[in-house]
Amino acid sequence: MEHNCIVSFMLFVAIICIYCRVECVKASIVTQEVYSKRSFRPNIDTSTRRRKLIQKQAGSVRQDVCAGTKGRMPKTQKSPCRKLVVWVPKKDGFIEFVNVNDQSKAIDGFSIAIFCHALQLLPYNVQPIFKPFINESGKSNGSYNDLLEHIEGQACQAAAGDITIRGNRAQHVDFTIPYLNSEVYVLVHGSHKWNEKLWNLLRPFTWGLWVTIVAACLFTGVALGILEYRAANPKFSGPIYTQLIMVIWFPIATFFFQEGKIKNSCSKVVLVMWLSMIFIIIQIFTATLSSWLTLDQLLATFPSNFENAGYQYGTFLNEFITQRYNCSPEHLVPLKSVEEYKTALSTGRVNAIVDELPYIELFLARYGSEYMKFGPINQESGIAFAFPHKSPLLQDFSRAVINVTEGKIMTQMKQKYLGIYTTDKTQPNQAQPQSLGVQSFTGLFVLMGTVIIAAIISSEISLMRENRKVIPIISTDI
Repeated sequence: MEHNCIVSFMLFVAIICIYCRVECVKASIVTQEVYSKRSFRPNIDTSTRRRKLIQKQAGSVRQDVCAGTKGRMPKTQKSPCRKLVVWVPKKDGFIEFVNVNDQSKAIDGFSIAIFCHALQLLPYNVQPIFKPFINESGKSNGSYNDLLEHIEGQACQAAAGDITIRGNRAQHVDFTIPYLNSEVYVLVHGSHKWNEKLWNLLRPFTWGLWVTIVAACLFTGVALGILEYRAANPKFSGPIYTQLIMVIWFPIATFFFQEGKIKNSCSKVVLVMWLSMIFIIIQIFTATLSSWLTLDQLLATFPSNFENAGYQYGTFLNEFITQRYNCSPEHLVPLKSVEEYKTALSTGRVNAIVDELPYIELFLARYGSEYMKFGPINQESGIAFAFPHKSPLLQDFSRAVINVTEGKIMTQMKQKYLGIYTTDKTQPNQAQPQSLGVQSFTGLFVLMGTVIIAAIISSEISLMRENRKVIPIISTDI
């Protein structure tokens, strides 16, 4: 009886708890509905709200951009700028260098990574505040020149990106030491062709080497003629033209056609040396000739004019091409990305693309098997970061950039962001093999000449000894 009472009491308590829980859930739902009704404002303009959101994101502090480069060295000095506003350009293409996402929130790229690594090498702490240089609609707020003019006169501000050092830009800002070279190159589409010309059969050796080989063969024939003439070989005792023919033909006829007999034992040494030399030369010639004939060459021609040339959109190269090559700006084609470069060249939309070396290397790292570069056609000062005139951070930041470019960080960042591997041995554009010259066979020719001269001297000494052993017989009549 007591057991049944206890079970009934526990069941009653459980029902009361479940009821209270349900009432609490209902109360929370009603509260959320009331709050949502109070906070709802139907007269707010959606576009205005979106514009304010973009502006807020553009001005937001990005603390995690340089998170992977912290903790390099202790900071002991007092910072002239505790907070540094870093303006970043918004690029439509080549986001491998500077990448600002569609929400203008996440900032990344090769140039930003180098900036962060240099920032951590400063002897004092600086908190970077990265801000995309965008307008109210989230697009780029202007060219690189507009960006640099925007930070003019602002002590604790900077511009980070792939900014080329130019004379007109130096009027508004100061630049750090360049972290990339920026020579101007011409990118063209190439075609694979094989060595199909008949005269390529002679290209393994230079003309000087061919003449030397012929001279060595004649020298060997002359040496054999002298040795066999001194040994009274009847083949070399005829008229002068017969002797000349034997000088040329005898080394070959003796070994390959069994014509003629060798009377002088020293001639055998000369013939063996000559045959060894020819065998070595033939083997090297065959190997070099196979390289020439099987080489897949990427051939291209430098464009005769730049009336149909492409360039990177938003850069100074438009003015450069028009001034340097007297081209009409209407005929130049602006391109925004690596993919547009490939499409324009493969379809014939442009006959060449003029751009700086880092962007050309980025393109060739992806599509180098079909394209090649010419240049440089112009020397630029480099790609660097920008600071206002008399900025207290400029000198220290330049030293930090030098340390970054000299270390392994630069190579690692190029591999990570640009796909450029400096230790890669597989190059798509193979260089042509070089023709071998006389210097490649100097030792062989010297050895052969020494053996021939020694054979002639040895033969003459042997003949002199034989002549001394002959005793003349004098007959007398008794």
